[in-house]
Amino acid sequence: MRLYLDVDGTLLRRSGHARLRGDLAPADHLPEFLEWATSHFDCVWLTSRDRDGGAAAIRAAFRQAIGPGDEADRVDRLLARVAPSNWHRCKADAIDFAAPFLWLDDAPEEDSLDLLERHAATDRWVPVAVDRNPGDLRRVMEMLERRRAGWAAPVVQG
Repeated sequence: MRLYLDVDGTLLRRSGHARLRGDLAPADHLPEFLEWATSHFDCVWLTSRDRDGGAAAIRAAFRQAIGPGDEADRVDRLLARVAPSNWHRCKADAIDFAAPFLWLDDAPEEDSLDLLERHAATDRWVPVAVDRNPGDLRRVMEMLERRRAGWAAPVVQG
């Protein structure tokens, strides 16, 4: 299953929350979440930080938010496991609707929500709100783990 990942407001908290420098801070449980997500899903970036298939700006934002040190190095290695995507009009343009997916984002734009609706896939968007709840990745990870367990459950006929 593919897992599309936004950055700002989803994995990084925006201004007013920064603990180190700049206007970004990592969401609580970020390294744990990235380790879990990249181990259980085919993760793909779906963020306005990169529309053209590169990850340099994404990785720079995480480095700036976390600062130097071992945690930043660990996160950078995990970020390298996430594939890039290309999109131009709206984020959802990069989604492969023929394959199973989930999309983590704090606030998809209207065009993306319309595209999800046209593909009967609105239930595939998982709202994440680390700006309001810095520990929201823990909730999302637990919810996704329950969904994964349901997908793997055998079908009982009777």
